[in-house]
Amino acid sequence: MSVCVSPPLSLPISQEDVPNIALLGSGGGERAAVGMLGSLHQLAQDNLLGSLLYMCGVSGTTWCMSSLYSDPDWSLNKRCDEVIKKLKGPTVGLKKAVDWLKQWKDSDQDFTLTNFWGAFTASYFMKEMDTRRLSDDAHRNSTNPYPIYSAIELNRNKQHCTEAVWFEMTPHESGFSGLGAFVPTSCFRSQFEDGIMTEKRKEMDMVLLQGVCGSAIADRQMDTAYVGKKIWHVLFEGQDSMMLKENMNMVGGSRKVEVCECVPSQVVWCVSELMVNAEDPDPLKTWKVITTLRQLLEGHVSSKGEMLWNMDSESWKRTSLEERKKFIETVSLELILTSDSWTKDWKDQRCTCNGSIWWIVQNIFPLLIKWEWGTTCNFLFKFQDTRVPKWMADQEKIHLVDAALKMNSPYPPILRTSRKVDLIISLDFSKEDPFETVFSAKQYADELKLHFPPVKESVREEKDHPQDCYVFEGRCPEEPTIMHMPLFNLRNCKGEEEIKEEREKYKTFQLHYGVPMIEHLLEKAKANMRNNRDRILEQIIMAVQRRKNRKSVAQ
Repeated sequence: MSVCVSPPLSLPISQEDVPNIALLGSGGGERAAVGMLGSLHQLAQDNLLGSLLYMCGVSGTTWCMSSLYSDPDWSLNKRCDEVIKKLKGPTVGLKKAVDWLKQWKDSDQDFTLTNFWGAFTASYFMKEMDTRRLSDDAHRNSTNPYPIYSAIELNRNKQHCTEAVWFEMTPHESGFSGLGAFVPTSCFRSQFEDGIMTEKRKEMDMVLLQGVCGSAIADRQMDTAYVGKKIWHVLFEGQDSMMLKENMNMVGGSRKVEVCECVPSQVVWCVSELMVNAEDPDPLKTWKVITTLRQLLEGHVSSKGEMLWNMDSESWKRTSLEERKKFIETVSLELILTSDSWTKDWKDQRCTCNGSIWWIVQNIFPLLIKWEWGTTCNFLFKFQDTRVPKWMADQEKIHLVDAALKMNSPYPPILRTSRKVDLIISLDFSKEDPFETVFSAKQYADELKLHFPPVKESVREEKDHPQDCYVFEGRCPEEPTIMHMPLFNLRNCKGEEEIKEEREKYKTFQLHYGVPMIEHLLEKAKANMRNNRDRILEQIIMAVQRRKNRKSVAQ
């Protein structure tokens, strides 16, 4: 792969002295995706983008990357602007997302919540369904930084493993960074036994890749009930819901809606109305909805749903607001999680909603009970090699999820000695302690005996009021220098209080940002790059010297 320093830098160096520079983007949901876009936009403006050899992401940053790399020459044109424009635009239609889900469910036996999460992320946050495959990029002669996407193996992470947990995906190969075990990306997800492919399976596309890389909820820190209600809210509740945009018609100039007459849509509407009005002091408002639900669901509900028939209007009026809220929460959640029990036998001829709502209710919400994420074939299954742990070779399947659950920045792939990285530019979009990623990376490097520069523990004292850039210098040619840049800092914010307000404003788990929030966040990220252009240039020049020193040591 060829690489060149962008001509405007005008550094008089030979090709062999060009340093290997990696840009790392941390996780942070939409905050990280927008922050990464703003940073890249400014790097391009300052003629620094061409100096990057690698671009690595976890979680939300990978959402941004997957959209950018749909253009084989994005670093040379206005692709950043196009992705930003899409972020500010409308979500992808629900039917298109469901059609993608149907195709995967019909063709893939490992259909899990990750498939849904990928469709949701792509359509709701990034607002495009890109079905190209990662391996397609392997055949492009591009000047873009080489992309590295990251995930972790869920079960190994729960056991606090280090060596066989971090999983990287590139256009050419995918596998465990710590083990040094890889398979061609075009064959990733296929079935292997002792290193021999026994069944070729469908390669993941970029939508599914976003689901794998962004599935931070997979570790159950948020319980099933919370996740179920959040998904329900985004799909079905309020004037901004995906169901409303796809399957309901606004009546005249009013904010009233006409709901499809099919039973699943009517039930969805009733449950949504109950959840929205759970805190209304007027008991009659929710009782009318409960009455409708009883008529719709008679004979189609499970044990907790029977609560609907054990309540009469007079008893409902006498209950306290807290008791009504508890009742509504219990019944609603039961109906959400057992939706297959009240939809499987209905064939409603009145359905005008293209089946999207019905399909989601029948096929997605039951997966919340199973709570399975990122299931794929283990290419190391029964692999006979002493370097592969026995417990790994014994697993026919592995489960890949958001790498931020292990470390919220993609250091492991870049710390591989074979990549010989001289300079790491670390963009930290974390909501909490912006130094946690650095210390986690140092611990990882220490455990695997990899080169990593010294980081003073005292820097943690600045976590609530960080500077805009920290430089952790390598002590020898093999040890990379790290430029660590927190998103919100004392330079682009007016003091610690504003930093706190910005962190609170841009939560990781929330509905997609409006246009003003996106524009504000883009400017914060751009300012970081703009303010540190000279420091980046200085470190690039120093990296050139380290590259020369590395070469002289090798000789």
